Amino acid sequence: MVEHICVYLVDCTYTCPASFRNDNDQYSHLNNSVYNLLFDTIINKYLIEKCNLRPSPPPSTVGEADPIALVIESHANFLRPLSFPSRILLGMRVTKLGKSSVTYEVGVFGPLREYERQGEELMPPRVEELGTLLQDQSPAVVGGFTHVFVSRDARRPVKSVPPAVINGLTALQVPAVAPLGKL
Repeated sequence: MVEHICVYLVDCTYTCPASFRNDNDQYSHLNNSVYNLLFDTIINKYLIEKCNLRPSPPPSTVGEADPIALVIESHANFLRPLSFPSRILLGMRVTKLGKSSVTYEVGVFGPLREYERQGEELMPPRVEELGTLLQDQSPAVVGGFTHVFVSRDARRPVKSVPPAVINGLTALQVPAVAPLGKL
């Protein structure tokens, strides 16, 4: 049962553009395994840039207070195909935030229309303008991860996630929604 679904780009509280190499399968669709890579990309980009989480800090700065996030669950619902060389936009939100875990939902949107030309040069839009380049505002794929934050050494769940991480994740959290039904 799908409890949350990112229906449109506006449902996402964080977005970033993404690119991928030629990973089409035999049917000229983006290979399914690439979607987990895309989910991992946007989630970890946000954790590093906005939550000050350092998955690989220099050894001299590592302490038990520096947790890492391990994926304990992942999923994807494929709604329509994408293929290389499409340019895409990723959107993310937090659907559940616990004491040591977080569940993310990621929408993969695309393809993006071509950038505007300014004379002979292509002018890439600012990140906040990327949604206007989407040919379809609904996602091609909706999926995500559940992370558990654990201590680096013992690999046991932490008692509480660091405040900077909680504050960053709370900014992305959306209210729980009623189940949409079975797929």
